[in-house]
Amino acid sequence: MLILSQNDIFQVKRQSLIADYDKETIFNLYQPLIGSLASALYMTLLGEAKNQRLIPYTTHEELFIKMQITTQEFLKARGYLEAVGLLRTYIEEKSQDVSLYRYEVFAPKTPKAFFDDVLLYGMLIKYIGERSANRLQAIYHEEIKEEKGSEVSKTFGGVFHPDFSDDAFNKAMIRGNNRGRKTAKIDFEFNYEHFFEALAEISQIGKNSLTKKEMKEIERLSTLYGVDEVIAANVVNSIYDSSKEKGNRVNSKKLSDLLGEEANYSFLTADRRKNNIKNKVTSESQLAEKINYFESVTPFDYLSALQGGNEIAKSDKDLINTISEKFHLPPSVINVLLDFVLQKNNNVLSLRYCEKVAASLAREGVGSALDAMNYLNKVNSTSRGNQGNEIKKSKILVTENEPKENKEEAEVSWDELITRLSKGGEDEER
Repeated sequence: MLILSQNDIFQVKRQSLIADYDKETIFNLYQPLIGSLASALYMTLLGEAKNQRLIPYTTHEELFIKMQITTQEFLKARGYLEAVGLLRTYIEEKSQDVSLYRYEVFAPKTPKAFFDDVLLYGMLIKYIGERSANRLQAIYHEEIKEEKGSEVSKTFGGVFHPDFSDDAFNKAMIRGNNRGRKTAKIDFEFNYEHFFEALAEISQIGKNSLTKKEMKEIERLSTLYGVDEVIAANVVNSIYDSSKEKGNRVNSKKLSDLLGEEANYSFLTADRRKNNIKNKVTSESQLAEKINYFESVTPFDYLSALQGGNEIAKSDKDLINTISEKFHLPPSVINVLLDFVLQKNNNVLSLRYCEKVAASLAREGVGSALDAMNYLNKVNSTSRGNQGNEIKKSKILVTENEPKENKEEAEVSWDELITRLSKGGEDEER
């Protein structure tokens, strides 16, 4: 557990361009989730980022005095900012008495991206109610265009007549590291401190009762099934066997089964996505939708949605657990893996094939849905471009059958996926 001292110094860096309307988004959309103190801390850190151009370091004591807050209030507010993707925190020990904290401040999501985000919009509804949430959404709703007659505005090409063979356009296609609207990903991070706090309320199991290996397994399975620390603590308490040797007191098989039963499949609603977006992505906005979907649900949710919200087969559950345990891939990457294998292998999940793909992703060090999709698309394109030839450099040896060329009937729209998830959760509650 990290202990923050008032003498600890910090640096602040903006990781994206932040405009005035972003501040309005913070107060209108984020503040109901994170509270007024966290919102004020966000604005204060933005100011510190500007001030530190002259004086690169600031002590936390100066910040606390400026904001008239305590250390605990600061830590709580900072945690909220980190949880919603507005802040990232890094620490470096400079001496025994002083540590250096580096804070990276990110722009908030645009209002559209906020309301398209299942986690953020769902929590907004939970905190302020559906009626108030819909009222906020209406504020940012795109206005209906009025009839203005026939447009006669000139086009870009009609004025500039660009010659795309010109070398200038080739140079422009080479993207640099331009500073744009970079936002931080919201992580499902297992908090050990919260876990042991919840465990202490219901049992006598302390931190020294569980080995590091057992805790890693608890963290892995909790993240895989998408359950929080409180649920994990209750499950661990129910299966903990103090009569056994330390290191063998939590049965991994029982833990997996019970966490699977506790997993909640009903947090998505049927009206969350308006566009009919299919598995085959054809534009950047659709790609963003798909990536967001893969980052938001567990692999079990994803398979359940594909089969009408019904419970997935035990063999498929075991397959997902095996992939997670052997290759330590995040749930979002496993979602991409399942999507890839199902498309390549005629909707059949083969453990052997999944392990080959998983091994390639693990060797590549892939850690997000976007990176996984980019990597598999690149490998798949290389494979198609060299059919009939020996592919020596390919990291995935594809031995299964190729999918049929026309699979439109097998594709499932995003609306249908979300509807299935919602119905699956309702059935489970009944």
